[in-house]
Amino acid sequence: MSWKIIAAGLMALPLIQCSPKPAEAPPPVAAKPADFAYDIALHIKPEAADTLKQVTIAAKYYGLPRPETANQATAAGVIEFSTDTVKVSATDQNVHMTGAGMPKDRVKDITGGAPLVQITVKDTSGRIGCSVFQDYVKTAQQKPVDIWCGLK
Repeated sequence: MSWKIIAAGLMALPLIQCSPKPAEAPPPVAAKPADFAYDIALHIKPEAADTLKQVTIAAKYYGLPRPETANQATAAGVIEFSTDTVKVSATDQNVHMTGAGMPKDRVKDITGGAPLVQITVKDTSGRIGCSVFQDYVKTAQQKPVDIWCGLK
């Protein structure tokens, strides 16, 4: 080796110690907990509101199984979870649903981690008929879900 190469290497050695340390990997970001809350815009026709005091909103949660959880599926081919039930006055109003009926620890069991919800509204006398919402929870979160009710 030439003495010039050795000298250049020795002169560069102190510079290596002054070099900045390589950037450390940032700490992992904690996964944001799943949020399944949404709002319902309840519309009761005046003639129905005049005859009823209360209605019951039921939000049933379910999901499409992953191949490894297919054994948990019902005969309908879905994994069923809990149902949130809320009683409200029979008037036009916005109702906040927390999504508590969808267990966060079970999201891993369904395809894409995307739960579905079926929202129905009934009264104890069975005198009203209401529209039904059935879609992904993330669709319900985009804007309040319109549910329309009137006398049968």
